[in-house]
Amino acid sequence: MNLEEKPKDITELDFFTRQLIDKNGFAFMWVYKPLCPECSKARLKKLKKRDKVYACAECSKTFEPEEYKALLKFNLEYVCPACKYEGKLHDSWEKPKSKTAPIMLKFKCEKCNEKLKVMRMKKAKTKKPKAE
Repeated sequence: MNLEEKPKDITELDFFTRQLIDKNGFAFMWVYKPLCPECSKARLKKLKKRDKVYACAECSKTFEPEEYKALLKFNLEYVCPACKYEGKLHDSWEKPKSKTAPIMLKFKCEKCNEKLKVMRMKKAKTKKPKAE
């Protein structure tokens, strides 16, 4: 399984995260917007933010959200916190249905079979000072 090259521009990505796994592990995950299956020249995207369908800028073919999600593939570089193995994975990815789902990907270390997770990063909450 060959990883796609590391992203240079996040506008080409559907999702990415870099995070620590426990104290000694690390994960870098990125998911490119898929190339158009018809012409393979451009990445699919919504032309306007409120659009319901994804379109190719080159051939103008449109895809429903279910078709788009079926084309997504994740790329993952990780360091296992249990055995320190540096692994790479590339496979199809099912995007969580909920925008608040905490787990983005579950996988096993290729060496020790440790069960690992890539979590959705949470925004830090800021406390407002109490008015006296």
